[in-house]
Amino acid sequence: MTWLDDAIGWVSPQMGARRLAYRHRLDLARRSYDAARRDHRTSGWHTAGSSANAEIAFSEEIVRNRTRDLGRNNGWACQILDTFADHAAGTGIVGAPMGLKARNQQRVGQAWMNWGEVCDHDGDHDLPGLLWLATKGMAESGASLIRFRRLQFDASTSVAPLSLQVLEPDFIDPLKDGTTRDGGLIDRGIEYDAKGRKVAYWLLPHHPGDVASWRRRSLLSERVPADEVVYLYQKLRPGQDRGMPLLAPAVMTLRDLDSYFDAELVRKRIESCLAGFIQTPEDDLQIGTNAGESREQQKQKYGKLVDKFEPGMLTRLHPGEQITINKPSDSQGVSEFAQLHLREAAAAAGVMYEHATGDFSGVNYSSWRAGHHGFRRRMERVQWHVLIHKACRPIQMRWREAARAAALLPSADFGWRWTPPGFISVDPYKDAQADLANLRMGKVTLRQLVEERGYDFVEQLLQLAEDLKSVEDILGSDFRFDGDPRKALNGAKPSSSDKAEQNDAAEAA
Repeated sequence: MTWLDDAIGWVSPQMGARRLAYRHRLDLARRSYDAARRDHRTSGWHTAGSSANAEIAFSEEIVRNRTRDLGRNNGWACQILDTFADHAAGTGIVGAPMGLKARNQQRVGQAWMNWGEVCDHDGDHDLPGLLWLATKGMAESGASLIRFRRLQFDASTSVAPLSLQVLEPDFIDPLKDGTTRDGGLIDRGIEYDAKGRKVAYWLLPHHPGDVASWRRRSLLSERVPADEVVYLYQKLRPGQDRGMPLLAPAVMTLRDLDSYFDAELVRKRIESCLAGFIQTPEDDLQIGTNAGESREQQKQKYGKLVDKFEPGMLTRLHPGEQITINKPSDSQGVSEFAQLHLREAAAAAGVMYEHATGDFSGVNYSSWRAGHHGFRRRMERVQWHVLIHKACRPIQMRWREAARAAALLPSADFGWRWTPPGFISVDPYKDAQADLANLRMGKVTLRQLVEERGYDFVEQLLQLAEDLKSVEDILGSDFRFDGDPRKALNGAKPSSSDKAEQNDAAEAA
């Protein structure tokens, strides 16, 4: 407090208390976050406190179309989108039943595999291919739709009467708004109940961008219950009901990089135009432009006048003349500028710079393994929280329902497990030793190691048993090779005495 505050407080205690309160507020403001300051550094920073859905509503279509354009015309964007889908979905997430006896488990697993080969509504992919396509669409368009199509069946049906159709989010009718009778809400094609839960999607029968045949098609949307559709997207904020493209934070970065390359290319083209300038010591002599002499007179006096260059041309100059050729400037900093922008774009999309560009010149074995851990964590989160939870589990439940309706399952009481594809090993020998150590310590199971590589465990065992039986039938039971997991790796062959003891033990048994 100052003497002025004391004087005001003595004359008017109420006014003095107000001055102290405002002074306290000013003191708190000085001690607040620097990020909340309003000065010349933040005068052009416009921030909104709207919800995630409100922000997406004004930007979804524009960002989606721009990302698709980059995916078509920008090599870096195409590489980032494919890299995301390849590592998240890869060759497919393996699903297999559990909790059944060996025979029933084999029958259920075979029924799942048979259906997965023909489950595409369009007939172009199998189940792993559909999952990769949906993941790529989620990265490029912000979301993907997987619609369940029920099929008719009879006694001759051998696969579950169900097909899957992958659609782009453009099929959701953005003009469908309003309220429902039960107090719900329809917001841009998504219907909610009175508690704010999704209950239906209003889907267009055809893609709205299919302008080639729009006159023959109707764009009247139909209501599809939410349990008949998988809306695949990454939920990054609480309350977010729609997805945004993976490249949304990197759209301007990649666009600016394209513009920079175009400007640099134009500059190089201009500088590549070779130009020569003839200089003469006589100020009053202008070759080719002397108004007092005709061109024929100048040609007789000075010889042939050369005013352009051709490849391989040689010419002589008159005494005192010289030619100056413009030299193109060096392009410095282009590579550093491109690397900086591509690193920012890769970080915004959640992939590694080396994955996005194919440039591995700045890494070694140790740095690559260390940097790859964070990327693997991100991909594992996408695999389990997005693909398996939102897509694989609903698909398996619908398949089980359809298979039971067609009487294709020997039992209905069984569980299900999912195994995402494993990451490609940089050093297979060391990783194999680590897998063996983890297997011996019980940290993983043999089933997990097999399915991590995209194979069904039961099918793997059946194939292995068939191979070993063929080896014994052809080469005999005493033949050993390192590929037989029942015998020690690189172990010594048994001697004749050992064979005799084994035979005696077998006869006694």
